[in-house]
Amino acid sequence: MPMSDQTISRRVRPIKHYAPVAARLLAIAAAACAVTSLANAQSNEQEPVQEPGAIQAIQAKKPDPENGRAVARALCTNCHMIGDQPNSAVNADVPSFVAIANIHDQSAERISNWLLNAHGPMPNVHLTRKELGDVAAYIMSLRQPKP
Repeated sequence: MPMSDQTISRRVRPIKHYAPVAARLLAIAAAACAVTSLANAQSNEQEPVQEPGAIQAIQAKKPDPENGRAVARALCTNCHMIGDQPNSAVNADVPSFVAIANIHDQSAERISNWLLNAHGPMPNVHLTRKELGDVAAYIMSLRQPKP
């Protein structure tokens, strides 16, 4: 049975007909993306704000003072007395790790915060979070009991 031109035109719709449907689908997809982004942003707002994120990471992982000693030996002995013999003559104005550990109210967290921020003549040493925690733990292991 042959089809007439009228039958074909009824079955095949022009592209103009699909444009509103495509626009609606695009609007629905955009709305879904916006809702998902908003939900993710709100869940991120509920998390505590972290100082570059290192302090909580240090506390979450158990620090290794022996690894901290190795890191300090490699990076810090040109200027600091770290408990071992220095690699070179040490400047008298630079505190030893024992002196740093024995500062009143000193903590691994304070040491970590200090190392995270650039300061004074000390070079800005880039440590991983693990190394940062390990060095802070090593310094605190040198703390001497109060008499």
